[in-house]
Amino acid sequence: MDEERDLSDAKVVKFETLKQQQERKNRRRRAFYITLVVLATLSFFVVVFTVFLKVEDIEINGCTVYGYDEIVTALPVAQGDSLYGFDGNNVEECLLRQFPYLKTVSVTRKLPSTVIIEVTEEKPMFRMKSGNNYYLLSEDFRVLCRTDSMPDGIKLVELNTGYVKRCVTGETLSFAETKLIDSLDELWKTMCYYGLEDKIAYIDASNRFDIYFGFDDRLRVYIGDTNDCDTKIRFFMGIMEHIYDDQSGRLDISNPKEATFSPDTSDG
Repeated sequence: MDEERDLSDAKVVKFETLKQQQERKNRRRRAFYITLVVLATLSFFVVVFTVFLKVEDIEINGCTVYGYDEIVTALPVAQGDSLYGFDGNNVEECLLRQFPYLKTVSVTRKLPSTVIIEVTEEKPMFRMKSGNNYYLLSEDFRVLCRTDSMPDGIKLVELNTGYVKRCVTGETLSFAETKLIDSLDELWKTMCYYGLEDKIAYIDASNRFDIYFGFDDRLRVYIGDTNDCDTKIRFFMGIMEHIYDDQSGRLDISNPKEATFSPDTSDG
């Protein structure tokens, strides 16, 4: 009896082993065929996207400063290239690097054959003279262009600063005093937040601790440094409620707890 039971148990064990081996073979076979199908599918789409889908049209929307041909010539993609054979980020970086007036660039593809480039443009906000040259700057103090003279018909804030270390078209302005650009940026953003930008005539900053701005072509406002900048600007706005529209002079708000106003008493 014991021998028969042992033989029966051995047969069961062998059957279970064979069954497990067969299941492993089936799983490997299924994995092989699934992998084969996936690779075939991927190969099909790669062929479709790289061989059959070609760039035929390039649309450029939102650009007024530069001409269509000028931008298309600079693109790292051209008609006849694969629609999916280029990196959109590279296109964006390329255009931003070569065309300073472009603020943002986005690239999309439209099947079967169109590349769409949407751009927004920088708006000149500041004008500055450095050496014998004039420059136009964006609201982020990015150098947009160098010019022989200031353009007419555009209201720009005049920027007078300390020693300019680097002023290169397409780059952000930099100074020998490295933190000065941060102070100017904070001041300007605060002014814009409170809606004062249209009445600012100039910003003078020999250094980051000695900053003036011209307001409404009649007040020269001394802010000192930009510590507590938000408080100082709100303080300034409160003071303006007590200064007549026809008054001009110098206003010191470097101490946000006590302001000093010196009216202009000159006849002219």
